[in-house]
Amino acid sequence: MAIEKMELVSLVGPVREFDRVVGTYLTSCDIHIENALSMLKNVHGLYPFSDGNEAAELLGRLGKLLDAGGIVPEGKGPPAEKLPLTEIAEIISAAETRLSENEAQCKALADEQTQVDQVIRQLEHMLGVDINLDELFGFQFVKFRFGRLPRAGYKKLRSYLQDIDAFFVEGEVDQQYIYGVYFMPADAEERIDGIFSSLYFERIRISGESHGTPLEAYHAFVKKQEMLAEQRSALENQARELVRAQESQLIAAYKSLIQHQRAETVKKYAAHTRESFYVVGWVAERDVEHIKQQLADEPDVIVVEEEPDIIKTASPPVRLSNRRIFRPFESFVEMYGLPSYEELDPTPLFAISYVFLFGIMFGDLGHGLVLAVLGFLYYLWKRADIGAIVSLAGCVSAVFGVLYGSVFGNEEILPELVPNLVLIQPMEEINRILILTVGLGVGIIFLSMFMNLINAIKNRDWGRFWFDQNGIAGMVFYGCVLVLALSMVLGFSVSTPVLAIGILVSLLAIYLKEPLSGLIAGEKDWMPRDLGDYLLGSFFELFDIVLTFATNTISFVRLGAFALAHAGMMSVVYIFADMTSGVGSVIVLVLGNILVMGLEGLVVGIQALRLEFYEMFSRFFAGEGRPFVGVGQLR
Repeated sequence: MAIEKMELVSLVGPVREFDRVVGTYLTSCDIHIENALSMLKNVHGLYPFSDGNEAAELLGRLGKLLDAGGIVPEGKGPPAEKLPLTEIAEIISAAETRLSENEAQCKALADEQTQVDQVIRQLEHMLGVDINLDELFGFQFVKFRFGRLPRAGYKKLRSYLQDIDAFFVEGEVDQQYIYGVYFMPADAEERIDGIFSSLYFERIRISGESHGTPLEAYHAFVKKQEMLAEQRSALENQARELVRAQESQLIAAYKSLIQHQRAETVKKYAAHTRESFYVVGWVAERDVEHIKQQLADEPDVIVVEEEPDIIKTASPPVRLSNRRIFRPFESFVEMYGLPSYEELDPTPLFAISYVFLFGIMFGDLGHGLVLAVLGFLYYLWKRADIGAIVSLAGCVSAVFGVLYGSVFGNEEILPELVPNLVLIQPMEEINRILILTVGLGVGIIFLSMFMNLINAIKNRDWGRFWFDQNGIAGMVFYGCVLVLALSMVLGFSVSTPVLAIGILVSLLAIYLKEPLSGLIAGEKDWMPRDLGDYLLGSFFELFDIVLTFATNTISFVRLGAFALAHAGMMSVVYIFADMTSGVGSVIVLVLGNILVMGLEGLVVGIQALRLEFYEMFSRFFAGEGRPFVGVGQLR
């Protein structure tokens, strides 16, 4: 339906001109590059290009320079001409040379800041210890240790201090630890350290650069840290100005490097002989002439185009191209899978059926209009597909709200104002709405089978067309069962033997799908190798298929069930509102409507998606396509 037609384009030219041709023409083209070695198996003497990507290395170096200068090159336009790699390397080296001294100074300041941070962390827990550090560091016969003890260890320590030659000066206290310092004679250092270690004392080493009390030293280092930060900021500003002095050159180099990088990426997929290069890729049918016109001035470059039908080595990539109203739903379809090139694009069908199912389950004029407006505003703000989807679903919900006679859950206003438009009121006609939704489900299942037939024809898969559970055999079986069931319920007469024969023949065709498909395809070995295993396995598969038809049909009852649930939930809101009065009643109505609209809208949205994926897509849509990836997206 909306898959762009593709053609395979092969470019052949002198190998010495590869970089120039690819960089000048292909990097700006919308082409999906294929591996030339795997596509051109009939061409002898093909070799891959050697590895090595100088552009990537230069791009990494340039990125650091642009970051240092706070320069964002995107959106500033391409250069007038692509610069050669040698000139780009010279520009980058010159900028790096100018920055080298600045970077060395910044690194030295950063290292010093790290050291100061460590000292600050050492001191911040000792701020409550009123001891002069200069005097402590000058002691010869007395040793000290800064650190912390667990609270349990500190309780034991207090009992030990009476029996050991040491005392502890308490500092900061938190929920787990007691910080402080203990003093001891130098000749008892080993023994006292052992006692404190047994109490889980953790030592905190204080820098010898600390002077005065811990509090005074702490403030001094904080000031030093602030001074270092100012110096580093000044150096970074200086670096920014140094880089910005070459901004135009660096941006030109960046834009050129992007083109070189794309050419190098194309080189990974290209191949060459001693004299010629080969580049193979898929191009949208409408873009082929554009590429040929661009290369018209290159007499040594040959462009060969081929139709997808004759290509056996690879299937074309897929790029969806739907009308604007359907485009937001592409993201939902891609959640299931991208259609292959030989499949129908289900996006238009998905879009129409999804909002239709949503509207049936969530039919309310007021809620639908609110969702439509909020979704539209969100789409304008964020340009998000979900906003457009919610807005369209809300519009259909509003239409069904009119048909149901419901506006913000009230089912009395619309029947009085526009009685001719109200077709069915869910709470008053429960059986009717359930029967109608099941009937709708039957129609959707048949539509899905019809889509499967079209896909089978496009793929020339005649076994799938005739014998698949979603092919002619499945349609005959499902139709006969439905006619038989309706005749029993409604009491009209049918030819039961004819229906029975139709059911049996269709089930037999589905049961023997594999050998029958091989037979009509002209395969020599169309019989299963292990006939017993095949017949037994096919029996259980057939049993599952029959159950699936039943469960898929019944599954559509949820459409009517959610329509009833919406009316029921809103009736509860009105009951609570009637239990209050005045402003309270208005608040209950507003909050109740918001709750129902948010909660039920989310659930209904998910249920509609489930019906699409499991009851529809599973019947005709494989979703095994590969996306179209242009040169600019290659990595």
